[in-house]
Amino acid sequence: MAGQDGFRAFISYSHDDQAEASRIHKALETYRVPARLVGLDTSKGPVPHRLTPIFRDREDLPASGDLSESVRSALAQSQTLIVLCSPSAARSRWVEAEIRIFREVNPDGDILAAIIAGEPGAQAGGHSADLECFPPALLGSGAGEAEPVAADFRPSGDGRRMALLKLVAGLLDLRLDQLIQRDLQRRQRRVTVITGALAALTLVMATLTVFAVTARSEAERRKAEAEDLIEFMLSDLRTRLEPVGRLDVLDAVGAKVIEYYDGQSARNLSLDDLGRRARAFHLLGEIDSDMGDLESAYRNFNTAYEATSRIIAVDPNEPGRIYEHAQSAFWVGYFAWRRNELETTEARFIEYRDLSERLLSHDSENLEWQAEAAYAHSNLGTLYIDQDRLAEARVEMRQALARFLTIAEASGDSEQAWIDVADAYGWIAFVSEPVEGREAAMAAVRDQIEVYETHLSDADNWSVRRSAMAAEYALARLHIVEGVDAEPQDVADALDLLRTASFEADALIRHDPANVEWRLLGIRQRVWLAEANLLAGNIDAARQAYLDATSFMAHESWADVQGIRFEDTRLQAALIESRLFIAMGDLDSAGLSLAHLLTSLQQIEDWSARLSKGTYLYAATANSFADLLERQGNMQEAARIRAGMVHRLSPLMERLPLDTRAELRRAEARLGAERISAE
Repeated sequence: MAGQDGFRAFISYSHDDQAEASRIHKALETYRVPARLVGLDTSKGPVPHRLTPIFRDREDLPASGDLSESVRSALAQSQTLIVLCSPSAARSRWVEAEIRIFREVNPDGDILAAIIAGEPGAQAGGHSADLECFPPALLGSGAGEAEPVAADFRPSGDGRRMALLKLVAGLLDLRLDQLIQRDLQRRQRRVTVITGALAALTLVMATLTVFAVTARSEAERRKAEAEDLIEFMLSDLRTRLEPVGRLDVLDAVGAKVIEYYDGQSARNLSLDDLGRRARAFHLLGEIDSDMGDLESAYRNFNTAYEATSRIIAVDPNEPGRIYEHAQSAFWVGYFAWRRNELETTEARFIEYRDLSERLLSHDSENLEWQAEAAYAHSNLGTLYIDQDRLAEARVEMRQALARFLTIAEASGDSEQAWIDVADAYGWIAFVSEPVEGREAAMAAVRDQIEVYETHLSDADNWSVRRSAMAAEYALARLHIVEGVDAEPQDVADALDLLRTASFEADALIRHDPANVEWRLLGIRQRVWLAEANLLAGNIDAARQAYLDATSFMAHESWADVQGIRFEDTRLQAALIESRLFIAMGDLDSAGLSLAHLLTSLQQIEDWSARLSKGTYLYAATANSFADLLERQGNMQEAARIRAGMVHRLSPLMERLPLDTRAELRRAEARLGAERISAE
């Protein structure tokens, strides 16, 4: 349930350079910082183990040329902009727009240039202007401005490895020589190991070729050696090649294994042979996925699935066979989901779940298999949530929680294990609210808070602190979901939680003022604090909480941030402002504010993406405006507004959160009372 904490970098590139962008993105996200440099303090904070996350995939831009909301948000959340420079990029209006927007939303952010084609300063260097690789926005506002220092991926420049290290040094604010020295040491060690392994591989394969036609017993011995070699290729060699980015060698390994088995009669293949062949297709699928070829990846995973299906049909009880088929089922389901083939997704995810549970029947203490089962239930639950099958989702999330608890209790003080437990409680609270009601949701959130207080209170992790605060204000919201009908004790309990959360919200925002996700959480906390104070009749305290929220929104990082969550938060702040006007007796200002707010909300045609927050804002705004109109004697218009809201939201009743349902019941009660009065 934890939110996104921003991106280490945003890669800007032309559509024509998509393949190279994918390769550089993969190289950066898989780069492991040398251990001796991890933890060093730099101007960009402690040096991490990995350079993640890095944003690359952007939505198509509209015909107007404006950036999409998701891209603008990602730019605002990115510490650094990496511009892939080529003639196509120099002509791309999208790259140009991304550079300009990044400078607007991140004036202190760094921009790194990476030359992948063309020539910098083409005309000045005697080349054709069509070869210019630097986008105009990268050079600044005037001609003659100095060219940026760039990492040159061209063979005639730095070369791929040195250029990558330049980018890494820029992202981490390290000296290039620090990375080069450590990188050379690490690569020498790996090359030594891999060279020895490949030499042995070559020797064995040559020997197998020479003696391929010997006696049957000799052939069987050689076959066993070949299988041992293949096992080495699919396990140890793969483990050693993946960290150094040799996808080409891995691809060749998988292809050779498949070629070896396809050259033999199917009748002569043992179950172990079929298993290794399936693992080779798994390897090819993962490589294709990493390289962005999703269609080929899906075909390879389906081929592996067919093979492991045949294996498990013959040998259904051997744990190794069950595990391999579970992996096949997961990957096919995952790629089917990405293709929006939801029936296939559900079938494969159910199979993955059931196979994971079968593994545990063989060894319930195996934590790796516990994790497989936990993630299998969680994946299926997430699919059901996306399909609004909340009751089924709750069952799966409960099962995932049980597995995560087993892992956490066996792992002792493992921070990540307890984070998984806390997140599972959060999902259960989310699906329990519309399915089982307030008390079930509150029980899940209280369990979540207890995990944070008991097992994660000492975690030096700001994301954990953010999630703990989110749980506290979620519990406060549940206390007051009945709105004006909330019990006084519930209002008091909500205020206690929200006042305490104020200190944590302030600390988060001070720690990283530009982090819009943390700022969003702080604004929401203050808005709910204002709401609870209004319900308690504390007008001055409500006004102060509202002013705090607006001051948080005044920060430059918030100015251009886009997205439904941010828009709903702005709308909720506007609703609080209107209610403050009413509480202070300024009915004219309240009326203007509510009319404008209601007009905006009535324009929403599809509530599917805004069930949790948007529907509440619509229902609460309609009731507040109708209450105001009734005070002014305009009963007919008040009834019309309530009836329109009830008509639109009633069909969604089973999917609505509790605060929206409370507003709906209040509107229906008022409409019923007016009908009785009229009769």
